[in-house]
Amino acid sequence: MKLIKNLNRPLIIILLLALAVRFIGLTWCFPFTPHPDEFNMALAITRLNWGEKLNPQFYAYGQFPLYLSYFSATVYNQSPWIGIKQISVSEAIFFLRFWSAIAGIGTVYLVYLISNKLLSPSSLNSRRLPSLPSFPYYPYLPYVSALLTAFTPGLIQISHFGTTESLLSFFFLFILFLSLKISEEPNIKYFIFSGIVLGLALGTKISALTFLTPLGMSLLTILIRKLKKKNKPSKKIKFLSVLVGKFIITLGVSSLLAILTSPYLLLAFKESRGTLMYEISVANGTSPVFYTRQFLETTPILFQLQKIFPYTLGWPIFILGIGGLLITLITLISLISHIPLKKNLLPALSYFVIIIFSFLFYFFSQAFLFCKWTRFMAPIFAFFPIFAVMALSYLRNLRYLSNLLVFLMVIPGIIFASIYFRPDIRFTASKWIYQNIPSGSKILYDTGNVVDIPILPPKNVFTGRSFLGGWPNYSTVSFDFYHLDEDPKLQPLLKKAIIGADYIFIPSRRIFKNHMRFPEKFPKTNQYYENLFSGKLGFEEIKIFHPFSFLGQPLSSIFNDENTEETFSVFDHPVIRIYKKTKSFNENSLETLF
Repeated sequence: MKLIKNLNRPLIIILLLALAVRFIGLTWCFPFTPHPDEFNMALAITRLNWGEKLNPQFYAYGQFPLYLSYFSATVYNQSPWIGIKQISVSEAIFFLRFWSAIAGIGTVYLVYLISNKLLSPSSLNSRRLPSLPSFPYYPYLPYVSALLTAFTPGLIQISHFGTTESLLSFFFLFILFLSLKISEEPNIKYFIFSGIVLGLALGTKISALTFLTPLGMSLLTILIRKLKKKNKPSKKIKFLSVLVGKFIITLGVSSLLAILTSPYLLLAFKESRGTLMYEISVANGTSPVFYTRQFLETTPILFQLQKIFPYTLGWPIFILGIGGLLITLITLISLISHIPLKKNLLPALSYFVIIIFSFLFYFFSQAFLFCKWTRFMAPIFAFFPIFAVMALSYLRNLRYLSNLLVFLMVIPGIIFASIYFRPDIRFTASKWIYQNIPSGSKILYDTGNVVDIPILPPKNVFTGRSFLGGWPNYSTVSFDFYHLDEDPKLQPLLKKAIIGADYIFIPSRRIFKNHMRFPEKFPKTNQYYENLFSGKLGFEEIKIFHPFSFLGQPLSSIFNDENTEETFSVFDHPVIRIYKKTKSFNENSLETLF
């Protein structure tokens, strides 16, 4: 009830904005899904049948999101005006995304609550120390952090994906908030709530074990404060035993709930363990697979700072967030240097210890993996708006600059959200293809896309030219460029496909951006794309579809995220290129090009 009492008009407006940018376009690309994880989870949901089969036979993640979406779809289908008994893939995708969007709105609210604590007068009394940076209190700053969270590109994106990231981000922040409450008052109810949230997080993905960090740090701060008091050893031992007992209850509740919400991690232990070990080996790079080649010879930390955070956060939030992180670290160091502290400074110390170490532990636990997918960093995206507001608090005498910075930090999120406000770019490209490429044309395109273009449209997506004789038919070749250099049988097939092709499609940057970095490792693949882009292959680029535009004009010159980590762009807003043959080659002349 106290959480609900925190709602007020400014916060409600911000939450409504968060709802708008998360629920508008929730059915992007329907009835298709270009996201492989989302598709696999949706497919697993269609295999469920209450009372008959609750094993989804999908063990890459926990079963909690699958059950949550399955029962939501089941309740929906029980409505008398629906009457559908069998859950379709599209329904499963919708409810997966529905709960991702709900979790995304919850994340915005939790950022407000956490910021309200970190920026409250009680936690900012540390400014009484002369050597400590000043944190002036402004009541509107928690609202600013919530607003920035509402318009953080990466958080908007994961709310539109029916995967685990949005749920995990919400659970991590919820545990962080409860840890702050525990540091204030180690009440048993907060330990039980923490156990419930942690159990749901583990039921979503077993890697949520890292979410124990804020709980551990809150216990550490409590113990330090207690041990500093001049109490009898017997009282300290009693207090310690009670605290440990409460933490054990947290672990017990979380373990029980994790098993209840994801039972087949144990009931199908052999299969789930095998999947888990395989996923770990892929993440560590010990099992090389073709879809992780973008991580070859990448530098930990530098990769995330260059390829993930500037795009998922937007440059303004990223830069100001890094500044705020440094300020928070300085504040923490200053507080520690003044130990023993006055009683009124202890909340600030506890808050800063919990949030800083939770952020850093999670970041470093993921940063050094071979696979540096964007989703691995998703649970800490929401920390950056909090840190950014920390930095913003120092600009108290520069009101217009502060307002300008807030405006600049919101703009990337508005631009990013626009991709869900219009038809998916694959529909836009397909419409152009059907209207401009003659029926019967032969098309060569890159393999490895869950949804290939052109795709037949759902109702009301295409307008303009009508096809009285039906949709054009094309002869297509989906070519496996991933294995071109290692499979000699593919090389003559490529030459044959090039000779026969009238058009070449590049549906995304997945292959050429990753393989052209290593011409010595992938010489044939590199040569193909070099010849195509230079025109030597006899094809000319006739159309390129950029995902971001304003008044019909592409924003590629000022807002281009094609060079980011590939999974951030290729699933929901890839750049699509179309080439038309202008010169024919025979097999002998092609030989000289390769």
